[in-house]
Amino acid sequence: MIHLWSARRRTLVCASAIAFMSCPLAAQGRQATGTVSGAAVSEAGTPLADVTVSVERNDSGETHTAVTDERGGFRVGGLNPGLYRVTARRIGHRVAQLHFLRVMAGQTAEIRVTLSASPTLLSTVEVRSSPTSIDVATSELTRRIEVADVALVPMGRTAASLVELVPGVRNGFVWGGAGEAANNYQLDGVAVNHPGIGGDFLAPSIDWIESLELRGLGAGAEHGAFQGAIINAITKTGSNVWRGALRSHYISPRLTDSNILPNEEGAEQSMRREFSGDMRGPIVRDRLFYFLGAIVTDRNVQVPQLLTVIPDDVRPVEQQFRDLRGIGKLTLRPGPLDRLDALVGHTSNRAEHANLDGIDDPAASNRVRSPTTFYEAIWARTGLTSSLDAKLAGFTSSQSTVGYAGDSVPAVQVFSAGRQPVFQNAIFSERTAPRSLGGNLTYRKEHAAFGGVNRLVVGGEYTRGFWKKARTRNGGMTWLPYVNPATGTVNPLDAASWVDAANEWGGEVDIDSEIEDLGLFFQNYLSIRPNFTITPGVRVGRWKGWLAGDRSQAKFLAASDARPDGRIGMIWDLTGRNDFVVKAHLGTYHQSMSSLFFDRAAGSNSYTNEHFYFQGPPIGDSRTTFTPAQRDARLDTFTGFSPTYLETILNEAGSVENFRQPYVRQTVLSIEKELGQRWKVEVSFANRVNKDIVGLVDRNLDQNYSLLPNVAVRDRVTQQPIFDQFGNPLVLPQVWISNYDLVRALIRRRDGFFRSQPPLTGFSFADIDRLKFEPDIALTTLPGARRRTNQLSASVRTEQQTWSAFASATFTDIRGNVEGLTGFATTRSGFTAGPGVRRNEGINTDGRLGGIPAFDTKAWLTGQLPWGIRGGLFTTFTLGEYITPGFQITPRYQFLLSDRSMLEDSLFAGVLGQSILIEERGARKYPSYATVDLRGEKRFTAGGLSYVISGDVFNALASDAIVQRNLSVNDAVSKDPTSLFGAPRRRAAPLRLQVGFRIER
Repeated sequence: MIHLWSARRRTLVCASAIAFMSCPLAAQGRQATGTVSGAAVSEAGTPLADVTVSVERNDSGETHTAVTDERGGFRVGGLNPGLYRVTARRIGHRVAQLHFLRVMAGQTAEIRVTLSASPTLLSTVEVRSSPTSIDVATSELTRRIEVADVALVPMGRTAASLVELVPGVRNGFVWGGAGEAANNYQLDGVAVNHPGIGGDFLAPSIDWIESLELRGLGAGAEHGAFQGAIINAITKTGSNVWRGALRSHYISPRLTDSNILPNEEGAEQSMRREFSGDMRGPIVRDRLFYFLGAIVTDRNVQVPQLLTVIPDDVRPVEQQFRDLRGIGKLTLRPGPLDRLDALVGHTSNRAEHANLDGIDDPAASNRVRSPTTFYEAIWARTGLTSSLDAKLAGFTSSQSTVGYAGDSVPAVQVFSAGRQPVFQNAIFSERTAPRSLGGNLTYRKEHAAFGGVNRLVVGGEYTRGFWKKARTRNGGMTWLPYVNPATGTVNPLDAASWVDAANEWGGEVDIDSEIEDLGLFFQNYLSIRPNFTITPGVRVGRWKGWLAGDRSQAKFLAASDARPDGRIGMIWDLTGRNDFVVKAHLGTYHQSMSSLFFDRAAGSNSYTNEHFYFQGPPIGDSRTTFTPAQRDARLDTFTGFSPTYLETILNEAGSVENFRQPYVRQTVLSIEKELGQRWKVEVSFANRVNKDIVGLVDRNLDQNYSLLPNVAVRDRVTQQPIFDQFGNPLVLPQVWISNYDLVRALIRRRDGFFRSQPPLTGFSFADIDRLKFEPDIALTTLPGARRRTNQLSASVRTEQQTWSAFASATFTDIRGNVEGLTGFATTRSGFTAGPGVRRNEGINTDGRLGGIPAFDTKAWLTGQLPWGIRGGLFTTFTLGEYITPGFQITPRYQFLLSDRSMLEDSLFAGVLGQSILIEERGARKYPSYATVDLRGEKRFTAGGLSYVISGDVFNALASDAIVQRNLSVNDAVSKDPTSLFGAPRRRAAPLRLQVGFRIER
């Protein structure tokens, strides 16, 4: 690779646009020439002699050459000012190129060429900038993490831990994007996203990755299908040099502390062991190469035992996870210009007692099986001024998350105050089958233009995905036995002892979908002056989705018209030496398609409602089940199922009208400055505004619901009040009920058996004829949806001979009324239709959005330590993300007016399952906290092999900061501290030591 070294500083900087345009002309008028000098070295830093260095002017083809001496040095003089391409060649090494080098009159540009030992026939590769150099060819702020560069940074053994090193990134929320679903995850440049819900799917092993690229801030038109970022994992490739490694990593329970405190919910890893190995080398020298890798990971997660009198006891049963992975890659070089790559991999993920918590019986947890096969094929033809890439990648997977007792056995959930433990079986089983195939074709051409250089990028991308999901209620129903009022206890597995049992039905999901993305792009990188570049581009996309799988029998076709994404960038090299650059970019970025956007189309029947019956017939076996027909045949107030039931609406859907794919409009400004040869400072600002947010909307929402003020809530079983976020009896300032239910309640009060019963407070019998309930639901672009991100980040990076360091500080402000990627919502009970059709879910929606803290810092330092030890440190400080307390309307509660008069259950039939934010969104936040991670390793060499012993200390400060709380007031009862609002659900991962050993060559 070629790293730019700063030349002598220009003594005068043009202070205006006129001066800026005239400076290069004045330099040319003097007819002075410039010089390029430098050194060529190997990857180990050893000087390389006999390297041929060519310096070619971009606009005229004028070429000068030099050959390095014994010290690797070279010098090329007599160069007219302008833009040049530098190419370095040496037998047995990979050709390296620097496409843009500005030569200034009377100055010497110094560069450093690093050549990698590789087959002589491997194609020319585009040289990437070093971490402390500035890329003046594009306005994009690409974050490229070379795994070798951060090998000494203490971090987890996952690809996600690499992403966490980037400023402004946290838990999949990249640069203000709305979670993982907003990102475009790629393998070697091809999209491999989840076709159903979006987001990361493959998550390749960190040992298989050469580097990780994050794109999004100022990205050109060749990059699309995201609103957050593109996260591209570049896999390793073999060469003529054989390399291999065996690794082991272990975290023992004896080497791990615990942050689970008495009487707290939680879950934390107690053990992790990993064995991995990989090797790469030649099959036929200079022609055919391979890379092979395998990894097996076992880990256990412990949870507290909350049903015993011992306050700090943990459950003897732990969540157990096993991850098996393998990969194979072949690289063929049939000629000097062409390269072919073929990759295939397989993963097998298993889990026992998944979703186990502190109160449910282990029999109510899940067994998970998830095998996946993935593959890719790449053809690249590369010349000196042009290249053509054709890429194809895909995966086929399935996952079963099932109850241990099978599909036919119902779960038993105790119907009591506070949290309700589950026994006998999981409530639901779930089976999914995602599949995806995608590819792209990209042509690049570079030529002289307007006295500078013009680089064109044209091509297209196509993705086809399939997604099936079936969530079924085990046994077709769930028993909810009541606590015996005389004893205050219940035996959940002895049905003969139950005084009575409520029961629940439905809540199932059945999705069979297909999606299709097509994108065509044209991008131009044009240097119209030696120190000024513009980057106009346009991308046109089309998105389609089907439900029911077979297109010929599709129930629904969601199609978004082709939409152009215009993008324009500017790069101004203030000094003309590539060491002080201002960048600006403006563009739009449409999101890739997933069934998340259209599975609520009318007629899809993807979701079913839940039916809650207050009682059931006497049974002697808790495994007893009934079909819906048998249930309806035994409706009886005293001896059977209750004749009436409460229905939780989950199946909201609407006709598809004016469907448009969501997009984000982005503005990015940045300043990059090199300080000397080994330091770089960067300040960037990004503004992102989400547009065309998809969701369900009831166009008659305002007139279909009526407001009940100051509604008190109490538990149906104990008749005791539910506590709010302050520990007081909960009173909801406003609750919206459907006019359909309100009118029928008024009619019953007027015409029922007790005709003297007054109307509901605040209403009159005249409202019976006035109130209307006429839903008009559409799946469309939400007119009032808002989401805006402003992010300011500053960072400094240095690469020294024996150490390197990085530090950043990021301020993030995300505001709006849409938390995620769409206008739908996620509550404790799962995925909901959102505030566009759920009037109560529109309360307090505007405010600060969560997902990422308002301020965080990241810093790492690596280098040589005494006694031949190498080490690193990684530290973070973060202000907690914003949170909001909420309440969900369920059949467990009864509601009263401010005068303590009881409200009939039927008034809330149309709003069951809806959630209410009981404070302004983002009114609270998690506490701030800091973490420090440490790493050290010692290398020994014998017999041509290296033996490395390593140790990582995570959370060295032993922080126990709360990172997840109970944000719901639904379960709050004073006798159960884990049910109270704000009760900890998760603390920072505790202090733990990971020991490692590897053998490598």
